[in-house]
Amino acid sequence: MRGADLLNLLYRALPIRQLEGRMRGGTCVVLSADPLVLEARDWVLAEVPGALLPVFRQYRYRPVTLLVSLSWARDDSWHVDQLARWKARHLRRHPNHRMIFLVNSEAEHRMMTARGLGSAWVSHNAFVSPATFRPLPGCGKRFDAVYDARVCPFKRHGLAAGIESLALVTARVEEYHDAAYVRSVREILPGAHWFNDPLAADYRSFGGEEINDAVNQARVGLCLSAVEGAMLASVQYLLAGLPVVSTASRGGRDEFFDPEYVRIVADEPEAVAAGVRELASCPVPPEKIRRRTLERMARHESRLFEILDAICFAEGKPNVPRSRWPSWAAAQGTPMVGADEIRRRIERGKGSSYRVN
Repeated sequence: MRGADLLNLLYRALPIRQLEGRMRGGTCVVLSADPLVLEARDWVLAEVPGALLPVFRQYRYRPVTLLVSLSWARDDSWHVDQLARWKARHLRRHPNHRMIFLVNSEAEHRMMTARGLGSAWVSHNAFVSPATFRPLPGCGKRFDAVYDARVCPFKRHGLAAGIESLALVTARVEEYHDAAYVRSVREILPGAHWFNDPLAADYRSFGGEEINDAVNQARVGLCLSAVEGAMLASVQYLLAGLPVVSTASRGGRDEFFDPEYVRIVADEPEAVAAGVRELASCPVPPEKIRRRTLERMARHESRLFEILDAICFAEGKPNVPRSRWPSWAAAQGTPMVGADEIRRRIERGKGSSYRVN
């Protein structure tokens, strides 16, 4: 029995209110309190719904719109079928819910639209905060390239082996932490600078400002996975004004790429290194890279507000103000929260023309 199914069973059978404090939370942004619109990642709803189940129970008699952002590439029939089954099961349990998938690529949007699943092409990368990730004038360029990535096999760190001046920023997700793989990366990249080594006794994940500071010390950002989600780091590089060397990929990060300052190279260390050598002296100014990225992000922001406007119109409510977008972007980097915090955010927004994150 999957974890989410077990929690649902327990929720129906036990006095869950007394257990909520021990439930693992989830990332959740309250886009609107009235009408009630929540944005959450797919893995939160599917795998760790402990924070959201109590919220669903409290508001079970109200319509709730769930905007579900995809965390991995779903542009194939197997994954689309899986999402269709998952959505149908969720809506059976919560008949007052409406669910719309926010997808990261046009291919995903086409496939899900063809299945009638209800989707919008609103990349999760559009939620990255431009106020946090930005060029830092005067910051010295110590490294030719930086790779901001979990140290997991799908990130393919070995493709950076040909880069002479390389820095690594890491994030350690405990359930996927693979110490053996980290050690293998150390051997493959003996000259790399680790801003935060996941095997160090004093390891800690960096906050957004620290990541931005590290990224600004490099000339080029790296994206080396073949398949993943939108890859937040890819747009963080661009907002900081860095050109990017990427391999071909599925998942949607290329939506924000521009051939003037992005190179898509072969899955070979030599090709990655050649791309870095070329773009280390990229003539495109950082502010231009950032401006074009913001323009692409704005398209996705507009699509999201079109969805919110339609929901508000259908329920006879005022539109959600566009001024709320920066607070939603800022909320994306916050830790997972529990049911009480999500309730607080919802209740705080009731009776106000402004919605809360």
